[in-house]
Amino acid sequence: MHQVLGGWPTSIGERGFPAPLILHAKIDMYFCVALIWSIVFVLPIAVIVCAVVSRWRRFLPYLGVYLVSCVIAAGLMQLAPAPFLSWWWD
Repeated sequence: MHQVLGGWPTSIGERGFPAPLILHAKIDMYFCVALIWSIVFVLPIAVIVCAVVSRWRRFLPYLGVYLVSCVIAAGLMQLAPAPFLSWWWD
């Protein structure tokens, strides 16, 4: 984004963005929404089911690794430059 626009966006939204950058932003938004939904709704159900079904308990560590990796990724995103983070949340 920084390279394509020649700097960080100065306004809210995607006004003035080239078509490939808008497409990238929409794809990224859908992936982030899917990630949040999977953490909030799917992961707790999967943990409960795996804890109850004895044959599936072996998958609990993998679900834990998934949760930890999501938390680490969210933390690493906070290292982005402030103008990017401000644009992202606007």
